Amino acid sequence: MAEPIRDRDRKQVRRLHSEGMSRNQIARTTGRSAATVSKIAAAEGLSFSGGARVAAATQARTADAAARRERLADDALDGALAQVERVVEAESARDARDFATAARALTEVHAKVAELARHTSGGSAGGMLDRLADALLGPAGGDTDGG
Repeated sequence: MAEPIRDRDRKQVRRLHSEGMSRNQIARTTGRSAATVSKIAAAEGLSFSGGARVAAATQARTADAAARRERLADDALDGALAQVERVVEAESARDARDFATAARALTEVHAKVAELARHTSGGSAGGMLDRLADALLGPAGGDTDGG
């Protein structure tokens, strides 16, 4: 059975919260569970939303993801161009076909990532990753054309 919440627990949570500690930091410091700290905080009218810190971190993650999408699209297009150049220099028809197939696949990756970037500005990261996986690999459940 859990130890009852005492006045000293409430005072300690209020003090640590006022020092800017997160819920989990307070739980580690006090030796109480995060759920107990949340319960005390709710009763004391305290919030752990993070406010500006969370907003800034979210904005930074969004900008980083946009930059990575742009780099992925650019790298795919560069790779496609390199494969097209290899087609001309191919030693066999099979090699030429393989290079052309790689160029097509990389061009499709470029187009899909660029399209995704247009549709995900402001969207959730999880949804964007799911759509990216579907765009690159096809919907969950595997290859439907048998190839």
